[in-house]
Amino acid sequence: MPRFGAGPAPANIMIVGDVFSPSDEQRGEPFLGSAGEELNKLLHEAGIMRTECYCTNVVNARPPHSNAMAWVAEKKKDRTYEHKEYNGLWVLPPILSGIERLQREIALVQPSVIITLGNLPLWALTGAWGALKWRGSQLTAQGLPSPIKLIPTLHPSLVLAAREHRASVVLDLKRAAAERLSREYSNVPDWAFLVRPSFASVMDTLRALRASLDNPAFRWIDFDLETRAGHIACAGFSWTNTHAICIPFMDVEHREGYWSVEEEAAIVHAIYLLMTDPRVKVRGQNLLYDCQYTYRHWHFVPRVVQDTMISQHTAFVALQKSLAFQASMYCNHYIYWKDDGKTWSQKVGEDQLWRYNCIDCVRTREVGESHLKNIPALGLQAVEDFQQSLFWPVLKAMQRGVRINPKVRNQMAMEVQEAISEREAFLLDVIGHPLNPKSPLQMSKFFYEDLQLPKQMTRAKKGIPGHLTCDDEALSTLSVKEPLVRPIIKAIQDIRTLGVFLSTFISAPLDTDGRMRCSYNIGGNAGGKSAPYSYRLSSDKNAFGTGANLQNIPSEKSKSLGKAQKRGMTFQLPNIRRIYIPDPGYTFFDMDLDRADLQVVVWESNDEMLKAALRQGVDIHLLNVYALDGQDPPPLEELVEGHERYPDHRGPRKHKREFAKVFCHASNYGGGARTVAANTGRSVHEIDRVQRIWFGAHPGIKQWHEHILEQVNTKRYVENKFGYRWHIFDRLDGILPEALAWIPQSTVGCYINRIWKAIYDQIPEVEVLLQVHDSLAGQFPTHKKTYCLEKIQKVSQIVIPYDDPLIIPVGIATSEVSWGDVE
Repeated sequence: MPRFGAGPAPANIMIVGDVFSPSDEQRGEPFLGSAGEELNKLLHEAGIMRTECYCTNVVNARPPHSNAMAWVAEKKKDRTYEHKEYNGLWVLPPILSGIERLQREIALVQPSVIITLGNLPLWALTGAWGALKWRGSQLTAQGLPSPIKLIPTLHPSLVLAAREHRASVVLDLKRAAAERLSREYSNVPDWAFLVRPSFASVMDTLRALRASLDNPAFRWIDFDLETRAGHIACAGFSWTNTHAICIPFMDVEHREGYWSVEEEAAIVHAIYLLMTDPRVKVRGQNLLYDCQYTYRHWHFVPRVVQDTMISQHTAFVALQKSLAFQASMYCNHYIYWKDDGKTWSQKVGEDQLWRYNCIDCVRTREVGESHLKNIPALGLQAVEDFQQSLFWPVLKAMQRGVRINPKVRNQMAMEVQEAISEREAFLLDVIGHPLNPKSPLQMSKFFYEDLQLPKQMTRAKKGIPGHLTCDDEALSTLSVKEPLVRPIIKAIQDIRTLGVFLSTFISAPLDTDGRMRCSYNIGGNAGGKSAPYSYRLSSDKNAFGTGANLQNIPSEKSKSLGKAQKRGMTFQLPNIRRIYIPDPGYTFFDMDLDRADLQVVVWESNDEMLKAALRQGVDIHLLNVYALDGQDPPPLEELVEGHERYPDHRGPRKHKREFAKVFCHASNYGGGARTVAANTGRSVHEIDRVQRIWFGAHPGIKQWHEHILEQVNTKRYVENKFGYRWHIFDRLDGILPEALAWIPQSTVGCYINRIWKAIYDQIPEVEVLLQVHDSLAGQFPTHKKTYCLEKIQKVSQIVIPYDDPLIIPVGIATSEVSWGDVE
């Protein structure tokens, strides 16, 4: 006898999950246990009572290992005679009989809206797969006698495992709550798209849009490009939430293109006049990408005023920035549509892509209008204004690129390739057959089957079990356990390191003019593991697939170089930065902030002694040795590197200085005794004792910890002195170290970006070409060196508005030879 769900029938809302959990199976009802408790909380926050909902699953039974996919053949080789095809998947009888029972339940309950939780019910009732993609969409259930509204979201068990999804699930449930009293969607937009237009209609539309710019209500133009093979396939424009035009340029039906040469020239000129008109306000999603295309192919950049990706980054730095996700948050009516662009092919025809382009435009418009209302309401307008203003200096650096010295580049490539070949020859001699360090299969077979070494597993993450690995950490562990294989492991690690240097840094593809370019993302999350939402820019290859992540170009002091040398690599890794050279008549400069993160921590804690030490340029780590030893330090000037007494202190205290460096950093960022002990090799008892000494000497640091913890618990966000916020949607348990790290990381990110903007606005002679975390690099005319250095120093005096204002000192190194030779 099939098990039915629980709840009132009929009911306006029907909730459908996948299968029973162990708790559900014990009591014979869906959504009990921890997942059920979380569902109740989510529903309550969305304004829905659990008692008004009918709850069931696709299969009201528990599958093997509590995994519903055990009843699905994901691969062809897994199919048996029992599997039957349904909605594109091959499934076993429990799912088929469950769907049949579910359809009877729907007929009994007669819901106005069905909420599906997870992949299986979404697929069973719509044929779509991927709740993460489709969540929040206003769909219609398929295979029923009459259409019923269906809104998919994520299963509460996933919310428990990945708390960052919780806010979006509540939004989805609120959307469902608004639909529970009607049988049809009342907010379906009546889109008026001009697709496959004539030349006359394109020109008339562009002229009318430009003529309308006199009216402030019609100055916003939402813009989007679709690209193909490095060229512009079509351009979309919207001027209301329902009106858009897609202007094609590439057309599979016409090899020579959609327009004649004369027509295309006239259209591009009309687009130029519209998009650069001083009255127009151009808006788009990730326009730093689109503008690379307009600049290269049309030789102009639209007058961009708002990028919705940047606006989302301003409002909710920890949430996704994709247009689809934003549309699911802000659009009145929403259906996931982005696969229409991804799945386009010549067989489908261009109309699908052109309509997709129009949808992108109107979705961007609705999202952008929401940001214009929401950001001031959040008190973040000043943050938004500055973040949007970064668009222009960042785009300029992306357009300019960096000159490359091909001779040095080729010489480095030869040297690194020779070093790789030497180690490959060594492995061949020792092992007796080739071994590819890049192949997980070959590596696992060699170490765990041939040599029978202890198997190393990756760490389990969020319910995903670990798997067999031969990554660098695993090889280092094996090297310690089995000294006899240490030379082999060292050779493999060297080959991997050298290979990364060769492919990622030395041999990164150059642009058509031989320069190195990258794409910067103002809305990226580049704070690292400790503070991933720090408002620092992220970097990658440019829109045309050339260049590299220039923020990862290592210096001679980089951790990757130090790590390789520490494990005994005999080959001296080259200074990659010597490849990057100034243009003729220019001097390269590198501007770096002095101990920026530390300065912010000290000012956050308002520690007067540490402030004075930083102002005098004291070796803080050496000063901290005295605090940890419970001793009074000598006069601060004696702890400045270069002072005649400095070496006497450093010699006998060198090992203590290294301990103080690691200990104080970890303790300042909320590391407990166990964590700090693990990172320093000391006992927990000893670290606990030293932390009491440290916080006793610097109570302001502990008070700062308490202040941030209170802010997190009461407001669910942290805020830096520039007014930037990280709204925390994840669990608050254990979040303090990450929240503490976010303050200096985000503050320094804001600081370096303000220097970049100041240079762009006030020193046109100076070209910023690279931003690498806490530094800026670029070039200026050699004959203006004195003037430019003085101006850079002046505009770099950015004030962080503490009660005791902080200006982080900067150091500037220069070279007429290369970035790697600056001094």
